[in-house]
Amino acid sequence: MPTVPPPPPSSTARPAQPRLLSGAGGSGSTRRPGQTATGSTSFTATLPLQRPQAPTPRARPTAPAAPEGLPRWAKGVVIGGVLLAIAMPLTVLMSRSMIVQEALAEQSSSKAAMVCTAGEARAVDGSSLTGWLFGGSYFSCGDWETREARVQRERDQAQANFLARERARQGLPP
Repeated sequence: MPTVPPPPPSSTARPAQPRLLSGAGGSGSTRRPGQTATGSTSFTATLPLQRPQAPTPRARPTAPAAPEGLPRWAKGVVIGGVLLAIAMPLTVLMSRSMIVQEALAEQSSSKAAMVCTAGEARAVDGSSLTGWLFGGSYFSCGDWETREARVQRERDQAQANFLARERARQGLPP
């Protein structure tokens, strides 16, 4: 059996401890561990044990690296511009949807004969992007109905919901 030569001794590492390999020999022998075929007990099969070495610190370059891409302040300006370009239209759309909700809630509590049931918020000056963003908004009603028709529609809808719940509770098909 070939043996691996031990590594050269290092000034910082301790020598590796030898390990005894059991069963190194022919089959069917009645030797004790550590005893060779000739009968001597001096044979030990060893494998070198490598201990992990501490990493050596790398030398750092003395010359500063050239800056890559844009300077830091320019990156901040670009990121800020992108965030502003996303945030401005979102705030305009949210404010317009809130105008619609306020107007419809006001109309639903009104005692007038005609009630607005659907509408949309529009830009005061929708001819340009700056007019759309900064021009303001107004509510434009798109669907009107009478108070009596609205009350009757709400009653019919409540009754249909009640009947659907009763059918589901009884296990009947809808």
